[in-house]
Amino acid sequence: MAIRQIRGKDEEILRKKCKEVKEITPRILEMLDDMVDTLNADEYGVGLAAPQVGILKRMVVIDVGEGMIELINPVIVETSGSQTGYEACLSVPGVKGIVTRPNYVKVEALNRKGEKFTVDGTELLARAFCHEIDHLDGILYIDNVEGELQSSYEDFEGEEEYNNMKILFMGTPEFAAVNLKAIVDKHDVVAVVSQPDRPKGRGKKLQPTPVKEVALEYNIPVYQPEKIKDKEFVDFLKTIDADVYVVVAYGQILSQEILDIPKYGCVNVHGSLLPKYRGSSPIQWSILNGDKITGVTTILMDKNCDTGDMLVKKTMEILPDDTYGSLHDRMAPIGAEVLLETLEKIENGTVVREKQNEAEAVHVPMIFKSMGEIDWTKNSNEIVNLIHGLNPAPGAFTNYNNEVMKIWNAKETTGNGQAGEILVADSKKGLVVATGNGAIEITEIQAKGGKKMNPKDYLRGHAMEEKTVLK
Repeated sequence: MAIRQIRGKDEEILRKKCKEVKEITPRILEMLDDMVDTLNADEYGVGLAAPQVGILKRMVVIDVGEGMIELINPVIVETSGSQTGYEACLSVPGVKGIVTRPNYVKVEALNRKGEKFTVDGTELLARAFCHEIDHLDGILYIDNVEGELQSSYEDFEGEEEYNNMKILFMGTPEFAAVNLKAIVDKHDVVAVVSQPDRPKGRGKKLQPTPVKEVALEYNIPVYQPEKIKDKEFVDFLKTIDADVYVVVAYGQILSQEILDIPKYGCVNVHGSLLPKYRGSSPIQWSILNGDKITGVTTILMDKNCDTGDMLVKKTMEILPDDTYGSLHDRMAPIGAEVLLETLEKIENGTVVREKQNEAEAVHVPMIFKSMGEIDWTKNSNEIVNLIHGLNPAPGAFTNYNNEVMKIWNAKETTGNGQAGEILVADSKKGLVVATGNGAIEITEIQAKGGKKMNPKDYLRGHAMEEKTVLK
């Protein structure tokens, strides 16, 4: 037995495909023992493939802290899930890089007695399986790095120290991404959980979630289970050393088993002044209902939807021209402020839990596309609120000459006529439509197949007949 020299990334042998072990001879076992000794000699190594020590045979040894695993002729037979995080390699010293791997891997191989067996693993072990078996086909992890390679020698001298509290962050859209950015410089975010990447655009290419993009920017491992309640992933969460979970617009319901994992529980950032507007669309409904004040509330999550004890609140004004989009963008940094205050109070033991008053509770339903159809018999204020509350999604709409027209912005004005009647349609004066109690001026429209436009610009190239009644 001996400790062998580790071959570097520029050596040709690391780019060759290894040969199967046809017979387990004493020489093969000697090589395997040398690989074990070589791996054990490195303080930070978790895996070693035969070509890394000059052996073009399909053999791998792995130890992630649970005992040595020896694999002869390993084949990956099953994978599932996704994880994105750092990798390094004994053959590429001094650097590390972000790589996406399956979160679960099953391998079929031979043991040193020539017996076929299977072994499976999640997280680090799954990553190690993929990394080392890639070596057997001449593939290095640096071939799959997302972004730039980073130095593996961290120097925090002169930098602000992390607080002691470790956080697992769960979130998906931009609102959540703003909150994640706010806490990464103040706390140790050990992992991020986000919804799986989805196809977008004309090419239907998989696009990372906004939260995943932030996590990759800060080199935080990302996990994207299809179903967070799956036992396998719940068991994995229990292995992550996190004191508190922060949940911001994640998009899946957490089971009680998950809620019970972190020492300080699960903190949720909600876009309303709870107990008002429980549910998935609080920002939209605050505009739809014509509210003047809204805010952000952090709660300690329980098994029900948005019913947990309140921790910190902050109010904010809804401006007359606010849309769902603009209010969302103004609310996101407020949410981040509230979250930081909440985490600070949890950490120093000063957080105060306040029960929600169930008598004041309001649960709002999800937003559906069909809700966007404008009823012109309603009063002007209601219609403007509908238009603003559904901008940028799913959008308010009406019908002109049997064609759908999206209405993105509007304001109340004066005028009289039949509900839905076009009172003014002029490239200089704009577009005015009668309502149930007056009129509104439409300030942004989108015809079928067209772009969002100021109606004055639209009317220069498209005639709209006054006295026509929109349906």
